[in-house]
Amino acid sequence: QSESPVASSSKSTDISMAPEIEHVEPIDDKPEIIEESEIRDYTSSSNDEVKPSPDLLTNDKSEPSNEEVKHEVPCSADTQSETYSPGYIPREEREAHLRETAVKYGEDPDKFVTITEKDRDLVRIFRDKMMADAEIIDFARKDGDDPEEYMELTRREKLICMEIKLRMYEDDGKPRSYTCIYDDEEWKKNIAILQENGYL
Repeated sequence: QSESPVASSSKSTDISMAPEIEHVEPIDDKPEIIEESEIRDYTSSSNDEVKPSPDLLTNDKSEPSNEEVKHEVPCSADTQSETYSPGYIPREEREAHLRETAVKYGEDPDKFVTITEKDRDLVRIFRDKMMADAEIIDFARKDGDDPEEYMELTRREKLICMEIKLRMYEDDGKPRSYTCIYDDEEWKKNIAILQENGYL
């Protein structure tokens, strides 16, 4: 029986050795677990940093004075009704009505609505004249006369004087109606008389 040949131990094989690997710390891919107690401590410290001091809260907004409180009180119903009286008509609509009135009675609409210096002077005293014109209607008709013959103001003068007064209130931010130009019952009653009889 023949034996298998064995390589001689005196001969060495030329094989390169693998490089030496240095020791490396293993990487932990697992997420870091934060203890609940640590979360509570962090939240508590954060709240302490954000929370303002009592002194800041007090000084940040001062208490309103009595005078400031009065200004914040809303207007009463009486004040609102005085400022925006029932029956108020905007300026554009009033001017359109004046022009229609001029055409109705055969007058020039442009001249009818044009306010002159004479009109502005008349507006200072027109109230008493209008009251007298309203009261003369019944007396004149009882005698069979035309009331307009005894009136101190023409139809245009009445309307223009009232328009001037209305614009004065509007410029002051207190628009009113014809019947509320003056705050008395006599004015309202006589304005109604003039309107009902076609003199306004």
